[in-house]
Amino acid sequence: MEQTIQLPQPQTSGGMPLMDAIRQRHSTRESYSTKDLPLQELANVLWAAVGMTREQGGTGIGTKGCRTSPTAHNWQQIAVYVARADGLYLYDAVANTLQGIVPHDIRPMLAGEHQPWIVDVPVSLVYVADMAKMYGGGAGDFDVFRWTDCAAAAENVYLYCASAGLATVLRALFDRAPLFEAMRLEPGQVVTLSQVVGYPA
Repeated sequence: MEQTIQLPQPQTSGGMPLMDAIRQRHSTRESYSTKDLPLQELANVLWAAVGMTREQGGTGIGTKGCRTSPTAHNWQQIAVYVARADGLYLYDAVANTLQGIVPHDIRPMLAGEHQPWIVDVPVSLVYVADMAKMYGGGAGDFDVFRWTDCAAAAENVYLYCASAGLATVLRALFDRAPLFEAMRLEPGQVVTLSQVVGYPA
């Protein structure tokens, strides 16, 4: 695997009208092509999820510019990992890069026994909430927002995929405990959801 992959600049204009994308967004299960996702498409998908919209501005206790998807208090606690055949990468939205984390394919761990077709989809996004970035609220708030903020990023991916003719589905059925170790996460980081992205069969 490459240690650092510089992504192309995301294409942040054009595409399908919003209302059309909302009408066409849907989940695709099993019917995926094995064709690789080009880096340009991957850059667009990742930008839609949690990309930078502007470096300055925004409000909240965690202000660090603004992202494409909202987080409570602008915590920006949702990280997106990219699982591919060549390994696991972490998306750096500021640098627009993929940082190599694990030099082998972890997609079989995401597939489990019940959804073996996941292994053949070129890209699985793994959403991870960093609880250490969440402060200034109650413990119950933290538990809620790690899911809602992740869902906001995932819905952006749904809308982009509808616009670009890609297939996707958000998933929760996988064993998180072994993933924590396999992904080399730190205490306080919590795997929430996964989302496959590829071309329809």
